[in-house]
Amino acid sequence: MAQPKVAAEIARRLMREAAERGLKPGDHLGSESELIDRYGVARGSLREALRLLEAQGAVELRRGAGGGAIMAHPRPTQLAAFLAMTLQTGGGTLRTVLETRATIEPAMAALAARRRTPEQADALTKCTTRLLDARHDTATFHALNRQFHDLVAEASGNLLIAAMLPALSWMSSAIGWELHPRVRKRIAIEKQGIAEAIAEGDSWGASQRMARMILGYEDLSTADAGVLERPIAWADVDELLEKHLLDGSDGTDG
Repeated sequence: MAQPKVAAEIARRLMREAAERGLKPGDHLGSESELIDRYGVARGSLREALRLLEAQGAVELRRGAGGGAIMAHPRPTQLAAFLAMTLQTGGGTLRTVLETRATIEPAMAALAARRRTPEQADALTKCTTRLLDARHDTATFHALNRQFHDLVAEASGNLLIAAMLPALSWMSSAIGWELHPRVRKRIAIEKQGIAEAIAEGDSWGASQRMARMILGYEDLSTADAGVLERPIAWADVDELLEKHLLDGSDGTDG
C-alpha cells in the first residue's frame, strides 16, 4: 500500500499540472501507464493518489479505450456531506443553516440582478409561476423550490455561491420539515417578487426581498415548533444525497 504522504504529494502534482495545462472537466489527464511514466512513480502510489482526487470529485476514473484519469467538477453533494459532518460535530442546527443562507442569499440575489441574462431572467419567472401553481403538489413544489434557488445562484455568476447554495438547501431539507400549502403560497409569491427584481436589474430590491423571505422562515408555522433547533445529522443528509443521486428527488421542503 502506498504511503499516505507519497500519494498526497502525487495528487498535488497532478492537480498542479492540470492547472498549468488549463485542463477543464472532461479533459483527459492521462492513462495510468502515461502517468506512471510521466511522474516516475509506483503503480500503487499513483492509484492511491487518483483515489484521493476521485473522492474529492476532482477526477473521474474510466476504464477501457480512451479511459484513465478524466478531469471532473466536484458535485455540490460532496460539499453538502462535508458541511453536514462539520455541523454535526460542532453542534450546528437548522437555525445555523438558515442564518448562513440569510447572509449569503441576499448578496447572491443582488449579483443575479446585475449579471443575469435575459434567458436566466425568463427561466426564473417561469419557475416561480409553476411554483405557485404547484403549492398543493408536495413533490413538485419541493423540486421547483430548489430549482429557484439554483437558478438564482447560477445567475449570480459566482462559482462558489453556485456550489454552496445547493449544499445548504440539502441540509435544510434533511431536517424533514414540512410547510402548509398556504405557507407555500406565500413563499411562491415572495419568490415571484424576487424574480421580478432580478429581471428588472434591481439589485437592492432583489437583496431585500430575498432577506425577508429567508428570515421569514423563522416565523413559519411548522408541525414541530422546535424545528429550528433540530441538529444537523450527517447520516440524514448523506441519505438524502444518495436518494437525490439515484432519482433526483428529496421529498422535503428546503
